[in-house]
Amino acid sequence: MISESYYWKESLLECANNLERYSKLKDIKPKDLVEIEKDIFISFYSIRKLMDTPKISDSTRELKINLNWSPNLKNVTMLNSHKMNELYDLDDIRVETKNIRFLCNQFVHSYIFEVVIEDGVGLSYCYFTSDRDKNKKIFFITIEVLVHILNLVGNDYPSKLKITRDSKTGELLTEVL
Repeated sequence: MISESYYWKESLLECANNLERYSKLKDIKPKDLVEIEKDIFISFYSIRKLMDTPKISDSTRELKINLNWSPNLKNVTMLNSHKMNELYDLDDIRVETKNIRFLCNQFVHSYIFEVVIEDGVGLSYCYFTSDRDKNKKIFFITIEVLVHILNLVGNDYPSKLKITRDSKTGELLTEVL
């Protein structure tokens, strides 16, 4: 269990700043790509761990995110996972609303993860899909949305915790505000 969330949240804010900086950087090197991957993976692992504590508010925990996705065309393996244009119909863009825990799980269990750097723009978005969903769809999300999520969680310091016991089951129920 996370006992002091400040350091975890401070790291999220640093990662948000890094991603924002990369989104404006025209010349991204291979070493930068590794830092971007690490920032995203570790950040969403951290968010997932924070979600299991009363250290973030229920409103953040229940945040809904519109995720773009494209359907799978053929079986994904470790030998072809780099061929996204062949594996997914990237011209067929659909939208699905998911919660933040779903997004965390997709990154933590990602089978495919690839950032997209647009010429003259910088880091723009990333493709990702979990080991479980790889043969169904691939998601993509803008860096702007990722930065927003990291800043939201990184700045979320609840002021109230209400704990009650369910009279039928005896289970503890929490409300974090």
